[in-house]
Amino acid sequence: MLLLKRIWIYKVIVFSLVVFALASCKTNYAIITIENMQHAEDELSPDIQSITLMNRSMNNQFANYREDSLQMYFYRNGYQLSKVVLDSLAADTTIRALAELMFESGRYDVVIPVERNFHRNISYELLPDTLNSDQVNEICRNFNTDALMVLERFYVKTMADFTEQRYMDSSNGQVNSYNATLDLKYSAHFRIYKPGAKTLVKEIAVTDTIYWESDDYTLERLFGKLPSVKKAIISAGIKAALDVDSKLSPTWISERRGYFLFSAKNDPGQQFMNKNDYEQAEKYWADLAKSKNKKIRSKAEYNLALISELNGDLNKAIEYGVKSYYSQYRFQTETYLKRLEARKKALENKK
Repeated sequence: MLLLKRIWIYKVIVFSLVVFALASCKTNYAIITIENMQHAEDELSPDIQSITLMNRSMNNQFANYREDSLQMYFYRNGYQLSKVVLDSLAADTTIRALAELMFESGRYDVVIPVERNFHRNISYELLPDTLNSDQVNEICRNFNTDALMVLERFYVKTMADFTEQRYMDSSNGQVNSYNATLDLKYSAHFRIYKPGAKTLVKEIAVTDTIYWESDDYTLERLFGKLPSVKKAIISAGIKAALDVDSKLSPTWISERRGYFLFSAKNDPGQQFMNKNDYEQAEKYWADLAKSKNKKIRSKAEYNLALISELNGDLNKAIEYGVKSYYSQYRFQTETYLKRLEARKKALENKK
């Protein structure tokens, strides 16, 4: 009985210590979420911030097909057709969608001229020669941009298929079942030019397939589940833009960060951070970083490392992190330093 009582007392003590530790962490440490940039595979060099976006993919084989007419053409062929459809609206949608995506990334400013289509006199499947330096220089000068990006080739191969099956049902007699598929293989080739003697900077080609399928017992419901051929081709242009943007534009990743509090209630640093007033938070913690108490100094230096990261100065963040590490060791400081070093290395690899 005495042993059981001792065990119960021991559990109460342990539970109290855990609760106290959690309460202390909650009181002395605050968590924030920050957005860090993840650089893209083919992201352009930092000296290219603004881009003129133009189109050299369309010749006289392209047309802005009417949605109903194009759909009827496929129906009249039994919806069993494999054909390259050169739709000018789809090509232009690729340009406009890409411009919006690149601008929304926050990395690029994009200009689309009103007169954005180059004259093209070769077949759609051929890749034209690169633009000469005089053309590139003039366009970038006229629109005050760092680079010129051109859709050099674009086409969509549309493959439709339709099948019908008949079988006997015990209650309904003969039943018809229909299946239809719509596959679109798109191909887009971009070149990026920069003013100067050597103008060609990068080439990006994307090719993929998007696919729809429908099954039903009536033709009306069957085709009601599928997009029209026109809408599907435009979707292919948007998908091509998404593919190119994923190679050029950075993405933003949410990451959790923390900072130390120095007051159980109404901590000044936390109040400044809640207002996004990093300047005042930095001044407050900089004063505390002068403390002779190594525990206080270490926490303040850790917080200053966070402020430096938020301000985009990774070198200064690492410098403060190292100071905090040596003022008083904490595992979280070591972990934070590793994160900062990884971010710095990733940025340097993109230069």
